[in-house]
Amino acid sequence: MSWLNNQSKTTSTTTTSSSTSPKTDKMEPHTTVTYEGILDVAKKSSLHSLKYKNSYVRLVPGGLYVYRTEQDDDFKCVDIEFAMLDITPANNTRPHTFSVRNSSNKVTYFSANSQQEFESWTEHVKTCTGKKNVGVPMISNDGAVKREGRTDVLFRAKKNISGKIASSGVGKSGLKKLIPEEGRELISSVKKIIRRVSSEDKANEIEKNIIKILVKVFFQIDSKTIELQDLAKVDKALREAFNNLDRAFRFYGVKKSTDLMPIFEKVSQALKDAENESVLLFSPYLRPHNIQKMRTTFAFIGSTEFFSKVWDDMEIEDDLFLLVSALNKYTQIEIIH
Repeated sequence: MSWLNNQSKTTSTTTTSSSTSPKTDKMEPHTTVTYEGILDVAKKSSLHSLKYKNSYVRLVPGGLYVYRTEQDDDFKCVDIEFAMLDITPANNTRPHTFSVRNSSNKVTYFSANSQQEFESWTEHVKTCTGKKNVGVPMISNDGAVKREGRTDVLFRAKKNISGKIASSGVGKSGLKKLIPEEGRELISSVKKIIRRVSSEDKANEIEKNIIKILVKVFFQIDSKTIELQDLAKVDKALREAFNNLDRAFRFYGVKKSTDLMPIFEKVSQALKDAENESVLLFSPYLRPHNIQKMRTTFAFIGSTEFFSKVWDDMEIEDDLFLLVSALNKYTQIEIIH
């Protein structure tokens, strides 16, 4: 293990609320946030398997405050004044994961969505470990707090594409480099699942379609032929689909796909709505064969048959979890107001 901070004592994780917590020196409210963003969080006290939950985390000197969403008031505080930070935790199969261990040998795991986010988080946590917990964090009003999210992903995608021609003559590997790391990892999860339940050829086809479509969409936004607000209807439909997929995942391994068909039908309809809105929006700017690729991709990944095959495959849990986790990160960030 690579311990970044090896103190002699650790403290346990406590649950409280920012609206009800006592105003002691340790829990003084209105503390400026050092760093914040979306992470998957899990606890492990013995040999039980890890169960990650998509969470919003705020870091202050001496403490990691874990919320269900960015808007929640209730939180769990992981005190890191005497904690040990491990950037290569044992018995963990998820990439981009670090952990904090307390004196009772209980470990809290934090999993980022990319290597870049992982490095940013561990560097910031390292600077805050070993310090007295300064109290309940509040969002900075001056906008100085760095926050990872989909707006950051979109900005980097536009920056990568700016000045480059996203033409059909560019190879798949070249186009893929234009997409931020978070997007590439999401596409990779989709590809693994399709390969598992369909075929290598179909997985490659869908991957290629998604990459080309995303690059061309970002190019239109970057060239200002389409404004971000124009994507509001597509965004709404995608959020509806992703939220229902999250609901279905809660029953993975518990209920058969036939029992989840009402949820799958809602997902399918939401993705169909996203397809129709996308075609309507991008038809003036994309060639007919690219519009057809868009329809083909939506039709495949939005079919109830596809969802049934995925949910009936008990060997696909890890990849499905990573995919649903990535989708949850999207739904937690409002990129269109």
